[in-house]
Amino acid sequence: MLALGVLVMNLPALFRRGRGAGPSLGVKWAFADSAAPVAGAPAPESTAVVAALRRVMDPELDLSIVDMGLLDSLSVDPAGNVRIVLLLTTPECPYYTAIGRQAVVEVRRLDGARRIHVRLEPNAEWEPERLTEEGRRRFRELFGDGTRTGR
Repeated sequence: MLALGVLVMNLPALFRRGRGAGPSLGVKWAFADSAAPVAGAPAPESTAVVAALRRVMDPELDLSIVDMGLLDSLSVDPAGNVRIVLLLTTPECPYYTAIGRQAVVEVRRLDGARRIHVRLEPNAEWEPERLTEEGRRRFRELFGDGTRTGR
């Protein structure tokens, strides 16, 4: 019975593997927005983008995606184009749409942000070691010392 449960939980990943090598990234894993930046506003600093992403909360844990260690990479070019790659704690995360869209909304609030592209990496490995100190404290509150996500 346990083996059947494990098989059912991993079906999406098994089907993705059949489409070729590498991660299965489709349109549903990307969120974007373009707008003219505020006139005369310089491109936002990376630190400002990280601060904006701290306002994006994981709906289950009420913890920022930054403190959860979901921010994998971030770049801002001189024109104000922002590219963000986020990890998920599991490829089957039911909140990926809310997280991706909210990331775009929060970064859009920054003066000087022009094109915003957020890509989710559903197949990248996330480990509890990616948690910030605040993230670790919150996990201990919720789960005790045996923090495991099933991944």
